[in-house]
Amino acid sequence: MPITVPKADKVGRSSKFSRALFDRVLTAIRDGAPSLNAIETQGIDQSTFYRHLQRQPDLVPLLQAAQLERDRVRNASRIEEAEQELKRRGIDGWTEPVFDAKGQMCGERRRYSDACLIFFLKAHKPELYRDQPTTVVATQVNITPDREKDIMREWRSRLGATDAPAAPTEKPPTKEQ
Repeated sequence: MPITVPKADKVGRSSKFSRALFDRVLTAIRDGAPSLNAIETQGIDQSTFYRHLQRQPDLVPLLQAAQLERDRVRNASRIEEAEQELKRRGIDGWTEPVFDAKGQMCGERRRYSDACLIFFLKAHKPELYRDQPTTVVATQVNITPDREKDIMREWRSRLGATDAPAAPTEKPPTKEQ
């Protein structure tokens, strides 16, 4: 008869994953490290780390919050750089060389980006330069060729191209057979 060993008494490796390790990973992520590097720096494989997250789903929001905080900090400087470039292209412009017919550089001209200027104004004065919502009303108009001639005659007379509009031509009703 085989001997059964209770699950708790099984001999095996103890897990490297702990709450302290998880907190160190979060700190590294908040400090700007990519998630994979932060995990592997702590001496644990990413598959092991994410397997433990599946077992402890209450830790997932903490990891996601740390990643969002890291990305917010990263993107803040990128956004500032992009705004400066937008201003430079739209307001300050840049110089481009001008060449003569022989291909010799004969001077420079300053170029500006209208699109960058528009985006800069929309960002800094939205009350004045924001896009205004427009409403499009779709109507279905069926104009027969006879009605088209009547409309054209009427507009020509309104514009003074003819004397007076002719009486609209109405077809007599046909009898159904």
